[in-house]
Amino acid sequence: MIGLLILFLAAAAVCARLGIWQLDRAEIRGAAAQQAALEETEAAPPVPIDDVLAPQSSFDGALVGRRVIATGQYEADGQLLVADRVLHGETGWLVLTPLRTDSGAVLPVVRGWVDDPDSPVLAVPEGEVTVTGYLQASEDSGQAPDALPAGTTDSISSAELLGVWGGPIWTGYAVLSESDPAQDPGLELLGPPTRSGTGLNIQNLGYAAQWWVFGGFAVFLWIRLVRDEMLRSSGTDPFAELAAEDDPAAPEPAP
Repeated sequence: MIGLLILFLAAAAVCARLGIWQLDRAEIRGAAAQQAALEETEAAPPVPIDDVLAPQSSFDGALVGRRVIATGQYEADGQLLVADRVLHGETGWLVLTPLRTDSGAVLPVVRGWVDDPDSPVLAVPEGEVTVTGYLQASEDSGQAPDALPAGTTDSISSAELLGVWGGPIWTGYAVLSESDPAQDPGLELLGPPTRSGTGLNIQNLGYAAQWWVFGGFAVFLWIRLVRDEMLRSSGTDPFAELAAEDDPAAPEPAP
């Protein structure tokens, strides 16, 4: 029994280690797939935003990172700073500016990131501009606008921005990558956004789960063998008990 214990524990340990290895593989392959998708997104030509998403329509998660083009005029008096956003390990503000497009709808545009809310690079370009950016889904609502300092917000929520900027408004926002005319280069641009939940390879996750199930079965088998051996040592035949459980009419074994 001690030999069997060592054997089953060794089998369980090997299965657990193989499961961890498959989990590592899931992370590596998932990261590689995510990087490939990101490179494909960056290389894809931009399309007019109206071709992929209409104002006030539901945002499809597959659109995250899609490059789009929009033309209109920035509304400088509606610009907001989104607090507590981290870039390159530093905490600062996103510069969120409403772009009133030629169709009359409002597109929230994250024009970049700054570490100083009083920086002169926050100046909004005047006149008509053509922006190219990556689509991102609207965030959940944060605190009420009147509970925050003037000119700031803690969330890029289209539902809340509709009450501030008016509508119609897109249910996502654009992360600026290019602008014509160009904006102040001191405003640091963000990279393309990525979808959450895409960092693991599903196939390798399944393999990891299988190995852990096998390891658990080895432990269960050991426990069952110990139970049966204890029943034999006490003079009880476990197989007779099993047969009695299967046949309710069978007589009970003698004590």
